Amino acid sequence: MAALEGKTSKKRSATDANIKTEANKNKAQKSAKTGKPNGASKFQKKGSANGDKPAVDFKLQRKMNRPHYEVVKRAKEIWNIIRERDVEKTKRTQLVEELFHLVSGKIYDVAAKHDASRVIQSLLKFGTPAQRTSVIQELQPQLLELAKLQYGCFLVTKMLKYGSKEDRALIVREMTGNVVKLATHNVAANMLESAHEYLQPRQLSGLKLEFYGKEFAYFKSEMEDKKKTLADIIDHSPSKKEEILTHVADLLNRMVDKQLLGLAFVQALMLEYLTVASTERINAMVPNIRDAAVALLATRAGAKVVVICLSVGTPKDRKRIIKTLKDKVFEACNHISGYLVLLRILDVVDDTVLVQKSILSELHSHWLDVALHQNGSKVLLQLLSPLNSKYFGPEEIQLLQPPMVDDNGEQVVNYKKDPQVRRNELWKGLKSTIETMCSENAAALLRSKSGGHVLFEVVKQADNEDLTAAVFDAVMNEEAQDGVEPLFADSLAHKQLQRLIGIESFGKALLEALTKPAINTWAKTNRGSFVLLAFVKEQVAGASAALKKALDVKKLSATEKALAGTKLLLEKLELA
Repeated sequence: MAALEGKTSKKRSATDANIKTEANKNKAQKSAKTGKPNGASKFQKKGSANGDKPAVDFKLQRKMNRPHYEVVKRAKEIWNIIRERDVEKTKRTQLVEELFHLVSGKIYDVAAKHDASRVIQSLLKFGTPAQRTSVIQELQPQLLELAKLQYGCFLVTKMLKYGSKEDRALIVREMTGNVVKLATHNVAANMLESAHEYLQPRQLSGLKLEFYGKEFAYFKSEMEDKKKTLADIIDHSPSKKEEILTHVADLLNRMVDKQLLGLAFVQALMLEYLTVASTERINAMVPNIRDAAVALLATRAGAKVVVICLSVGTPKDRKRIIKTLKDKVFEACNHISGYLVLLRILDVVDDTVLVQKSILSELHSHWLDVALHQNGSKVLLQLLSPLNSKYFGPEEIQLLQPPMVDDNGEQVVNYKKDPQVRRNELWKGLKSTIETMCSENAAALLRSKSGGHVLFEVVKQADNEDLTAAVFDAVMNEEAQDGVEPLFADSLAHKQLQRLIGIESFGKALLEALTKPAINTWAKTNRGSFVLLAFVKEQVAGASAALKKALDVKKLSATEKALAGTKLLLEKLELA
C-alpha cells in the first residue's frame, strides 16, 4: 500500500509541474503581445513603470487648488525667516512689510488655515502698531468665529497681547453680548482666559456682568461702576437672588460639562457662586467639583472652592477629594494655594486613619522640604498651633474657621470629632518622624523663617532630650564655613534662638550648656548679644548672675562695646 501511494504522489507532482510550466509560457506570450512587463499591476500609475513620465503628486495638486495657495506658500517662507532670533532687524522689518502687504485683505482666510495661523501671529508680534491695528480691524467682524477655531483662538490671544488700548477696546466691543457663548465653548473659552490677563479691570467687570443674567448685560453701563461681584448683584437685587443663582448654576454646570473647570475665570465665578449659595445648592454643585480638585488647586480661587466643598460636603465627598490628590500631596503642600486644601483636610476629616494613609504618608520623605517652605510649613503649624495669627494671615484664619451648615434651621458644625482630639491623633502618628527630622536638621531649620517656626513649636510640644541636645549641638559645635555666619550671629537663626530661650526648659538647659568662652564670643557680636540678652528678658533662672560671672568686659574693644546689642546687654547686666 505504501509503495502504491508513493507512485501516485509522484505522478501528481509531475502533472502539477507540467501545468505550472505551461501557465508561465502562456503568461510570457501574453505579456509579449501587450507590451507590459511580466507581473505589472493593473493599478500602477501610467508611465511610472518604465520611467517614461514622472508620477503625479496628487497631494500637491490638491494644495495648489486651494484658495490663496501662492500667498500662503510665500507667507510661510517669510515666517520661517522672521521667527528666527538671529535675523537682522532691517531684514526682518522688510520681510514683515512684505508679509503685511501679501496677506492684507485675506487675513481671515489665511488665519483660518491650521498651518498658516502662526504666520499672522508673527505679523502681530513683529509688526508695527499701525500694522497690528490694521490686522485687528480687518479681523474684527470674524473675531468670534476665529475664537472658536482650534488654531484661530491662539491668534485672538496674540491680538489681545500685542494690540494697543484702542485695539483691545475693539475686541471688547465684539465680545460684548457674547460672553456666555464664548465662555461655554470649549475652544473660545480660552479667549476669555487671555482677556483676564490683558484687559483692564473696568473692561473685565463689564464683561463679567453677563454671567449674572441677560438684564445685567443689557444695562451694564448702570451696573458696572457699582457692582463688581455676584454678592454685590444679589445685595442690589435681593428679590431676584434665587433666579440669579439658578442662572449662574446652570452656566457653571455647562462649563463643567465642557471640562472648563481648569480655567481661572471659571474658578473665580465658581467661588463667587459658592460664597453666596445655600448649603443645599453647594451640595448640589459638589459632585461636579470633587473629581477636579487637582485642576482647581492651580489658583487661589480654585483652592478656596475645594476648601468650601470640604467644609460643606459629606464624608463621601471629602473622601473623593482626598482620592484625587493621590501622588500630588507634596506638590500641593508647597504650592502657593494648594496648601489651603491640605489644611482644611486636617481640620474637617474625622477619619484620621485615612488622612494618615492618603495624605501624610506621601510627605514622609519630604518633611524637611515641607518645614522649610513658606506654605508647606503651615501644614505642620496648623497641627501644632492651630490658627495662630503669628503664622496665619487673616484670610487664612477666616477660611479655616469651623464649617457651619444649616440643619433644620439651626447652624451646626459639619464634623463629629473634637478638633483637638483629631489633631492629637494626627500628631501621634507624626511625632517621632518630625522630631527625628528636627534633630537631624536643626541648623537648617534655625536658618529658615518657616523652619524656625516649626522647630520652635516641635520643641515646645515635645519632651525629648535628644531633640534638645541636637539643637544645642548645632548651636555650640557648628563647623565654621567661609562666608557663613554662625547660628548665634545669623540674621534669622539668632531670632529663632531668642524665641526658643523663651521656652523655660530649653532656656535653662541652654544656659547651663553655654561655656565662658562661648558667652564672650557671642557678646562680641551684635546679634549674639541679643541672644544672651534673651536669657535676661525671659527671666531664665540664674541668667543674670551666670552671664555677669562669665562675661569678661575688659576683653571687649571699644567698637564691640558700641554695638547696639552689646551695649544693651552690658546695661542690663549693669556692667557698662
